[in-house]
Amino acid sequence: MRTIEKYLAFDIGGTDIKYSVLDKEGNFLQKGSYPSNRFDGSAILQSIIERALQTEGLTGIALSVPGFVDHKTGYIEVGGAISDFNHFNIKEYLEEQLNISVSAENDVNCVALGEKWKGNAQNESDFLCMTIGTGIGGAIFIGNKLYRGSSNMAGEFGYMITQGLQNNLAEKCTLSYTGSIYGLRERFAKYKGVKVETVTGFDVFEACDQGEPRARHEVTTFYNSLAIAVYNLLFMFNPKKLFIGGAVSERKELISELTWRIQSMGSYGKESALECCGLKNDAGLLGALYHHLQACTSKI
Repeated sequence: MRTIEKYLAFDIGGTDIKYSVLDKEGNFLQKGSYPSNRFDGSAILQSIIERALQTEGLTGIALSVPGFVDHKTGYIEVGGAISDFNHFNIKEYLEEQLNISVSAENDVNCVALGEKWKGNAQNESDFLCMTIGTGIGGAIFIGNKLYRGSSNMAGEFGYMITQGLQNNLAEKCTLSYTGSIYGLRERFAKYKGVKVETVTGFDVFEACDQGEPRARHEVTTFYNSLAIAVYNLLFMFNPKKLFIGGAVSERKELISELTWRIQSMGSYGKESALECCGLKNDAGLLGALYHHLQACTSKI
């Protein structure tokens, strides 16, 4: 009987950690998720080790991680949402602990790789990918290849300035604040005089849908900031498509809200270049596996 090669993939985020057991064709044998303690990197690592030890017959472990990561060595320069991962080699550490091949790639690069392998980007050679969540991430495909930049920082769309600087500081003026779900929640919570932890993105959009003036104002700011950034990206890279991921991409009006704003700024072709990612929560896991198969086993 043929033995199935099994790979354990993790999509590590600041809110939760998604995981799956897959075969080398990208078929899901098992999947699940659990809360992420973004302020305790050791706990995250221990959860990965425990899950790996519970899974028999593993061939390798594929990681999708936030921040600036060297896709060859697994060294994380900046850990993004997981600050404990700053200046840390996650590949080396886990290989020493588990004696198994481990790979690590930036989370949004994984989304783009997943979409290219199994999703809506299969027939695209030049495209961008943007994820909207706690912050904003991005990935760039040029000529059927992932473009990483000189130091693995290409595609960090969230650092774009989308409005005038405040006191010469960029923190509250970047896309990761003005156009992210966290920024939307924080601004609305501040207006309401409550802690940001008590407000979800769903709460703000629901209030907007019900006509609450402040919620409508903040959602408009959210869409305007995203539209400005997307407009710049479309003319900067001239991609055939820009795919948008993250939970907000499930809102039916997202593409239309961005498209009419972009068209009002200046035409970009006859057809909309915007499209939602097709794999949704599976994109990062599949992309992590795709990267692992390329980097560690040459199975693709």
